Amino acid sequence: MPPLLRLCAPLLLAFLLAPCPVLAQVLTKGGDPVYAVIDPSKAQAVGKTTAKAPPLAAGQTVRCDEEKDGTAVVVVETGEPGAGSDSDFRYRIPLAALRALPGKTWQDRPDWLPAPAPAGTESRDVAAFEDGDWIAVLADGQPARRLARGRLPAVSPDASMAAFSPAGEKGLRLVPLSGPGKGVLIPVKGGEPLEKCFSPDGKRLAWRVDHRIDLLDMADPKAQPRTVLRGLDNETTLQGFTSDGERLVLQDMHKTTWTDLSGATRRVAPIGEFTDDPWGSTADHYIPSPTAPALLLVARDVNGTPAFSRWANDASAALYLFDGASGTNYRLTPRAIAAVAPTWSPDGRRVYFAGLPDAPPRGWHHLYRVNIDGTGLTDLGKGLNPSVGTRP
Repeated sequence: MPPLLRLCAPLLLAFLLAPCPVLAQVLTKGGDPVYAVIDPSKAQAVGKTTAKAPPLAAGQTVRCDEEKDGTAVVVVETGEPGAGSDSDFRYRIPLAALRALPGKTWQDRPDWLPAPAPAGTESRDVAAFEDGDWIAVLADGQPARRLARGRLPAVSPDASMAAFSPAGEKGLRLVPLSGPGKGVLIPVKGGEPLEKCFSPDGKRLAWRVDHRIDLLDMADPKAQPRTVLRGLDNETTLQGFTSDGERLVLQDMHKTTWTDLSGATRRVAPIGEFTDDPWGSTADHYIPSPTAPALLLVARDVNGTPAFSRWANDASAALYLFDGASGTNYRLTPRAIAAVAPTWSPDGRRVYFAGLPDAPPRGWHHLYRVNIDGTGLTDLGKGLNPSVGTRP
C-alpha cells in the first residue's frame, strides 16, 4: 500500500466508526437511510433468516428499514432479486451504535425549501383526473363531476380547458372547463397521445405519441401540431416545460434531457444527479417547476413499508423536491403512501399526486394534495393521473 494510503486508511476507518449525531444530509438507498455500524456487538439478528445471519462488522454499511424509540431495524441485502426479499438479513440495533453517512437527502427542512402558499389558495385549483374510464373534475370543494370518457388529462394553467385522450376517438380532445360543450378534436397521427402538458403561460400544448413529441401553438386558432422530436425509444417520457416555456424535459431510465422547441438537446443529466440512487424506472418523473428554474419534482421507486411489501409484491414510490442550486433533495411524502403521477399547481406551491396507501391491502389509488414543503397532506378521494390549473 502506498504511504499516503497507509496514512489515510486509519483516518477513514476512524471517521466511519466515530459516534456523532445524525447528519443534516444523509445517504439513502431505495429511499431509506444508509448507516455505518459503530458497535456491532449491540446488533441482534431478527426475522426468518436469523439462523443464517452472519455477525455485523464494524464499519459495515446497512440500510435502515425502520426506526422507533431509539432503535433501528437494519437490512443487509443478499443481492437476490425482488423488493423486500425474504432472504435479506435483518438486525435490530440501537441508533447510538450506528453512524449516518453523508448524502444528498435532507433529514430536516433545508433552507432552500420554499414556503407554502397562503391558506385558502388551493380553493381556486381545478383538478382533472382519471376515475375509472372517465375523466373527472374536482373544483370548488364540490364532489367530483364526470367530464367525458378518456385518459391522461392535462389542465391549462388558468383552468379554462382540459386536454385528454378521448375514448373511442383518434386524436386529442380539448374541452372547456368553464362551461358546457364537447370542445374540439385535434387530429393526431399515429397512436394515442400519452403524456400531455401545457406551457406555464398556457400558450403551448405538448404531448408524446408514436415515438415523437408534438407541439401545438394554443395562441393561434388555425395552428396545426408540429413535431419537435422523432425517434424516441420506448423508455422515454415527456415530463413538462421549463418555467420559461422554452424547453421540454424528457426522461428515461438513465437520464433526464432538456431540449429546446426546435428539438435540439440543451442539457443531459444522469438521474443519479437528483437522488443518491443511480437506477431508475419508466414510471419515474422529473418534472420542472412552473415558476422556479432550480426546482425539480422527482417521483421514483423506493422501498415500501413492511405492510406494503407483504401484499404489493413491488417497490413503493415517493416524491422528492430537488434543488439544482445545492444539488440536494427533500422527501415530501410519507413512507406509508406509494406516491405516483405527480403534477404541480401553476404557482409552484402545491403538488397533486396519486397515492396508494399501504393499508388496507390492495386498496384504491387516491388523489392527494401536499404543500411544497411537505406540509398539509390532504386526501381528496379516489383517482389517478391528476393535472391541475388555478382560476385567476
